[in-house]
Amino acid sequence: MPQNKVKVFFDRLDYLKNSSDRIDIRARVVRQFLGEIGNLKILDIGCGDGSLSLPMLNESNRITMVDISDQMIAQAQKNVPDHLACNVDLINGSFEIISDALQFDIVLCVGVIAHVPDVARLWRKIANVLKPGGLLIIETTPNPYPIGKLLFPYYFVRNLLSGKTPQYAKNRVKVADLLEAAKGIGLESLQSVRYSFPLPGMTHWSHKAKMRYTLFTLNNKFASRFGSEHIFLLQRTAMETTHT
Repeated sequence: MPQNKVKVFFDRLDYLKNSSDRIDIRARVVRQFLGEIGNLKILDIGCGDGSLSLPMLNESNRITMVDISDQMIAQAQKNVPDHLACNVDLINGSFEIISDALQFDIVLCVGVIAHVPDVARLWRKIANVLKPGGLLIIETTPNPYPIGKLLFPYYFVRNLLSGKTPQYAKNRVKVADLLEAAKGIGLESLQSVRYSFPLPGMTHWSHKAKMRYTLFTLNNKFASRFGSEHIFLLQRTAMETTHT
């Protein structure tokens, strides 16, 4: 997919506002997976405004934040506390410019895999920078609208009337394919969550209403079975040969 279109999408000033509920839920899941951590090096690929990684920033952790959007990097920089700025490295660019010489204890890759031009290259980068025993948190949304096929006429007419067209085709990585790729670089799944069942008209709901509904799909065992979004906590169990 054209990376300039991805950049334009995330450079929009309304992106964070429109996605605030989704970002908040993802941040909760990350905190749930990791708990309190210290003395670690963390890489946040597609960091956005830092909502997922900055809560882990303290005097002992060091965070490298990477995003293709200069608007997101600028917002992340504003969110870094002045007294901890020396513990943060901000990189405006693709994940591919991260040096393989850098090694991280934790890699966050949430809300990213759908937007990269080459998923295999993303996995190679993760393989090269994640330490043995390190943790990866990665998200995939194989089907953004579980009932989309039934409601296709609704979405088609709505988009036609609004003049809305897709920005670009996103990668819809199946869970089985994600886990197979992870296994190939020596990762095993420790935990996973599934949630989010988008309904027609949800974009018009208040932030509070969307949060309440999405938390229900996260915490209810039956509802979570139909969730569109999957987040995995994986651990590097073996040192694989560096991928090039």
